[in-house]
Amino acid sequence: MAERSTLAERSFERLAEQRGDITQDVLERYYRRYPDGRASFEHHGLGNRAELEGRMVSTTAFLLMQWAQDPGGTRIEQGTTIVHHQDTLEIGPRLYLGLIDAVLEVLFETIPDESAEERAFWLSLRGEIADFLESVRPEFWRKDKDGPLPSPPFAEGITDPPQ
Repeated sequence: MAERSTLAERSFERLAEQRGDITQDVLERYYRRYPDGRASFEHHGLGNRAELEGRMVSTTAFLLMQWAQDPGGTRIEQGTTIVHHQDTLEIGPRLYLGLIDAVLEVLFETIPDESAEERAFWLSLRGEIADFLESVRPEFWRKDKDGPLPSPPFAEGITDPPQ
């Protein structure tokens, strides 16, 4: 498999060339699956929901790039961020992963069918993130009512990464 950072850069460069600003596309998908996410953005946006939405979509794309390049460092950084989102902002793992999935779904649409290695990489990375979200749940002090995390909606019909 090509180096993780190389695959991530290739994917995001193609995404930028083909789609440009993905914010609206990501948000439409996110809100379709998580209508309660809109209320959360409205509440936390303090009158400027669109600015917060844009910032969070770009932060999520950056998180994916960062995770590809430095998964250990990103886990350290995200550990406190995920707990903060749950305990302070009442944004649980389901909504958190939902935005990641919406970005990945848009990204997947630009990956050519013959790029199985690239698709497998993103599924593997998404699995790493989901596993990490599960691993920090014991650190929540606010009751976590999210239940099990969903399978990636963008991955229907895609096989597991090659061994």
